[in-house]
Amino acid sequence: MIGGCEVLGGPWAARAGSLADPVFVLCNGRSGSTLLRFVLDAHPELACPPETNLPGLCVQLATVWSLIEGAPLSANRGDEPPEIPQAAIAGVRETMDRMIGSYLARRGKRRYCDKSLGAARYASLLTRVYPEARFICLYRHPMDVIASGAEACPWGLSGYGFDPYIAATPGNVVTGLASFWVDNAQATLAAEELFADRSIRLRYEDLVADPETTAAALFDFLEVSTAPGITDRCFSAERERFGPSDHKIWYTSRISGDSVGRGWSVPAAMIAPPLLATMNEMLGKLGYMQVDGNWGTTEPPLDVRVPVTPAPVAADSNGIEPGPVPESPDRLPRSERLGAALRHGLTTVSDRDAGGPRGLHGSERFVAVAITRSAGRRAEYWLVDLGLGTVTPVGKQAQESSDWDVIGTWEAWEKVIDGRVNLSAALRSCDLRYCDNGEASPQAADTRIGIIGELLGLAGWR
Repeated sequence: MIGGCEVLGGPWAARAGSLADPVFVLCNGRSGSTLLRFVLDAHPELACPPETNLPGLCVQLATVWSLIEGAPLSANRGDEPPEIPQAAIAGVRETMDRMIGSYLARRGKRRYCDKSLGAARYASLLTRVYPEARFICLYRHPMDVIASGAEACPWGLSGYGFDPYIAATPGNVVTGLASFWVDNAQATLAAEELFADRSIRLRYEDLVADPETTAAALFDFLEVSTAPGITDRCFSAERERFGPSDHKIWYTSRISGDSVGRGWSVPAAMIAPPLLATMNEMLGKLGYMQVDGNWGTTEPPLDVRVPVTPAPVAADSNGIEPGPVPESPDRLPRSERLGAALRHGLTTVSDRDAGGPRGLHGSERFVAVAITRSAGRRAEYWLVDLGLGTVTPVGKQAQESSDWDVIGTWEAWEKVIDGRVNLSAALRSCDLRYCDNGEASPQAADTRIGIIGELLGLAGWR
């Protein structure tokens, strides 16, 4: 008997005892769930197929069974019925066990893991069907989720559960994806808190920062054997390809933190203030760096899980920090071309007076920032004084007294300098970002961008 119903025999019948404690990953799209699935599936005791939507199937079966039993149904199609008879629960369990048992027998594994998007909303029903189930509550910083969503859907945001959110915010995909993250994170956190005794919190950033330690803690929670080296082995065997998954995983050979912090280029100003407040409240609960007006305007933090407070640096008589001093060949500046290009531009462009086309902006100071995502390299800051005609390597504090800044990765700067990427296109995609330190008009911003193009020797017209 399983769940109150007699189970027919089959090749998996001898394994029936192992069907009682499946593992459900509660997550949303673009949260690193496919990578987690690979780690789980590589364990000798665990089998984790591509997204099955098994939790949603449980709800569908419970709805049909409740209808047959004459129990009330939910007013909203697709939601869990308010009252599910025990006979319906037993029927759902039998159906699930038939599928899961056959799959485990075929894979030669002992325990089933399910990674389906949006499963958190069905957590209560899953605990009724499987009272010994365990939950892995997976989170990722929302700005990285937004950036990953835009990357995954370059021709229109759809799939991954995005559709209703994008439809509700036409013309603002940032707010749409932010709402998507908030709703899913709230549902996952609610399930985590409600079923704390059977849940473990896992952040994507934890997994990529220290894969082996994180995996070991995860396996300890699941009470399965340790598996040293599993985060390398998870890419060494062919995984099941059928079913939805992250398209990038099939050409990945190692766990990397390169995607952490990618959301630094997402314009936070596009997120409505009430939604941003809710997001930040969630970030505080999950131990993440909050999103404020400084987001994306300077060097990104090395770790989005905690706020980074830079050590105080002695300033010169003008209140400007000295520039970074290379400590080793690995710390040599990578944006030297940017500084050289700006210096060359100042020496070849004669129109520096305030009465020229630059108008009042001809004597301003701005900082060009070249950032990296490498923990071994600091961002590089170049202070351009248009009035004095100088370009000086400085530190982060120089932004506090500049009139405006332009921030981007050193790769983006080099592509613009080489003419491989149009300056306006780089700004529109936020690969480079213009930031003014006051209330500037659109005309002022246009003039300042023109100055950057002029200094970099880019062809332009007016």
